[in-house]
Amino acid sequence: MLAWVIFVAYLIAVAIIGYYGAKRTKTVADFVAASGQLGFWTYSLLMIGSVFSGMTLIGVAGLAFTTGWANMWERIIGPPFAIAFGTILIASRLYKVKANGILTIQDYLAFRYKDPKVMRVIAGAVSALTCYIYLIGQYTAIGVASHIVLGIPYWLGAAIAAVIVVSYVMSGGMFSTAWTTFLQSLLMMLGVYITVPVIIAGIGGFEQLNIALSNMPQLQNETRGVATSYMFANYLSKPFGPAEVPVVGWVYNITLFFITVPLGLMVAPHIVNNMLTFRDRSYIRWSPLVMYVFGVAIILLTALAGMSARVAWAQGTLNIPELDLGVTKVTWSDMAYPAVAQKLLPEWLFLLLLPTILAGVMSTTDRLILTATNSISYDIVKNALGKEISDRKMRIFNAVLVAIIGFSSLLIALTPQQMLAWIIWSGLALMANCFFFPIILGLYWDRMTKNAARLSMLVGLVVTIVCFAIYGKTVPIAGIPAYAAFPGFVASFLTAVFVSLVDKKD
Repeated sequence: MLAWVIFVAYLIAVAIIGYYGAKRTKTVADFVAASGQLGFWTYSLLMIGSVFSGMTLIGVAGLAFTTGWANMWERIIGPPFAIAFGTILIASRLYKVKANGILTIQDYLAFRYKDPKVMRVIAGAVSALTCYIYLIGQYTAIGVASHIVLGIPYWLGAAIAAVIVVSYVMSGGMFSTAWTTFLQSLLMMLGVYITVPVIIAGIGGFEQLNIALSNMPQLQNETRGVATSYMFANYLSKPFGPAEVPVVGWVYNITLFFITVPLGLMVAPHIVNNMLTFRDRSYIRWSPLVMYVFGVAIILLTALAGMSARVAWAQGTLNIPELDLGVTKVTWSDMAYPAVAQKLLPEWLFLLLLPTILAGVMSTTDRLILTATNSISYDIVKNALGKEISDRKMRIFNAVLVAIIGFSSLLIALTPQQMLAWIIWSGLALMANCFFFPIILGLYWDRMTKNAARLSMLVGLVVTIVCFAIYGKTVPIAGIPAYAAFPGFVASFLTAVFVSLVDKKD
């Protein structure tokens, strides 16, 4: 009963904040980018909440359960680095040009390459697609968490979250998104910072955690009767595995966690659009430090929760259930954080986990829905196609799009992937391979041309999709497994540079 009281209280608080954000929203600029008026902490926590999501609290914990320290680089170079360094590298340059009426990354690309139609259509379509893919994984996370904490069906938990977030994004746009994310980021940080140390203590402390990870091959064989090599057991206490081992190998770590994840997040449309919302350029001085420090703490602690679950499972004190949805099952590793929390936390503290995960999910979900909506309505329909639409009609159109995007992605999420992290990484792969070079080279290389930017996006998109279709998640490079997004990244770069060099300068 108390779990439901906490759950409902959280939803009411979000609804109230969303309502006041809606009252503040008067124009298209308010809806799209809060008219560039967000303060220091609102902007910093918006960035944190936009990247630390259901993927972090469910997916990262599940990954850590599976691979231990062998993918630790994702926690150091991944999301925290992306938003901190992205603010330094991208936001500082965008701030200088946003006075030209730039509200979205498509605005910038159209302005930089003097291409108000074709560039907007390409970038807007890719932005909507990548945000949509990324969005599906968020509903999976809340469905898993609500199933364990509240005991309700997976679909019902995901649907409740969808109704709430669609409602306030539909009415309030960026102001509602930023203000609710401020609360959600605080709740997410509070929940992770409090619950994970108690979980680690429950298995004997940090030292015992690492000893158990080192002894995992023998421990899981003796207790669980599985092979000593089962689920990367030989690499759990190492920073990475040999190159020939997929997922944990050092080549896989470079192609996935040094390139795809941080660079994809850095230029993700919903993240770059955040960089156009803050009020004062001085925020660039300290906000990256705030984002990185708080962000690293969140992702490292969440990973430690997943490792603690692996140890408890290997010791025989924890059984992690699969979520049977009839046509598919959610991989048990994605259940690691909520399952170990239920086992090791006192009940009152365990109940904090639901709003923690819900806050992480919704703080990213709202931003993704808003970005996908704006990509279609503002960038393609209004600007690229030149449709004259009043602010009132645009708000109605946006409301319809928000509902379509929010609920159609929910329907797809009702049949989730076998491991949440993979669908999120595929979205980041498309973001990195379509947007990184048109944005970064556009900001820092005067020779970058319109045709180069267009083709770089399209080539990156096509090669990435083809590689995933042919090879799945892993592509062999000289016989060594690498993440399948890597060829698309290389192709996008070569296209951008080659076409710029042979093309006439715009």
